[in-house]
Amino acid sequence: MSMTTYEMARVLEQLDESPEKIMFGKLLNELGNQSAERIQSAAKQVPVPVLRDMVYQFQQVIESRKDEQVENLAKQIADQGISVDELKSYLSSK
Repeated sequence: MSMTTYEMARVLEQLDESPEKIMFGKLLNELGNQSAERIQSAAKQVPVPVLRDMVYQFQQVIESRKDEQVENLAKQIADQGISVDELKSYLSSK
């Protein structure tokens, strides 16, 4: 029984830090570096239900990484010598 590329990717996603998972991440990263036209052209070859599931999965990752982004911003702000109170004051004045 053969698996589709998408089914294979879902199985590999479950493996932790396997070479296949790392390569899949690199593939996604490279896809993200392509032009909108190339991405859309490739996406047209994928069934709509699969595209919807992929979009849902990406949205889940984006939501889970928001805290990571906030933490990075907080560190950058602290590194620049801006206090929490100064930031709150600035944000409340806007």
